Amino acid sequence: MLTSLYKQNNAETGNIAQQAVIGIDLTGSEKKPSGWAVLKNNIVETKRVKTDQEMIDLAIEQQPAVISIDAPLTLPHGRLTVFDDDPGRSEFGITRLCERLLLKRGIRSYPPLIKSMQQLTQRGKSLALQFRQLGYTVIETFPGGCQDILGLTRKQKGLPELIAGISALGIRGEYLKTNISHDEADALTAAIAGLFFIAGQYESIGDPEEGLIILPKLSSSVLENEDLRPQ
Repeated sequence: MLTSLYKQNNAETGNIAQQAVIGIDLTGSEKKPSGWAVLKNNIVETKRVKTDQEMIDLAIEQQPAVISIDAPLTLPHGRLTVFDDDPGRSEFGITRLCERLLLKRGIRSYPPLIKSMQQLTQRGKSLALQFRQLGYTVIETFPGGCQDILGLTRKQKGLPELIAGISALGIRGEYLKTNISHDEADALTAAIAGLFFIAGQYESIGDPEEGLIILPKLSSSVLENEDLRPQ
């Protein structure tokens, strides 16, 4: 599948195989490691990192075409803070249009402002701002939704099956020889979404003024192998 994607290079996208894409499965606190992955030339490297500064340093080192983050990066329209005492809590709620649209498709995600997600959303907003101030393109994605679209097993249903599915896409790397964590697998999936993004094969879910979730879009030219079509 990715071989076909790489062939769709043009003057606008350039040689996407040679462009680095970073995926991050962010946690709500620097005390807990986040999953991190960089994908370039069909080879991926994954690791677990703790601090925002470490992720910023890695971005500077890799100079990615895009940074794809699994975490809410924006607030629902009308909300000023992530906290329950926000004056717009009762009027504007805890979800964005992108989550509601995903749910209509049968793709469940966590509301960004439920109690357990507030710290993550706060961190996601801050980290995305820091990356953008350094000149990097940042997108929000949802690995579970990406996995559904790509016909991959979600990590909750079987991490080995997810890794095998990612390998079947043609991605190489040490992740096949080591026991990578579930957050690294999601970071890798986020990086794949970033690859579809720079190739122009993506769908934006939500309201541009409120926040978008980027998911892969499987065009007929990308679906080389009929066995990879979602069932």
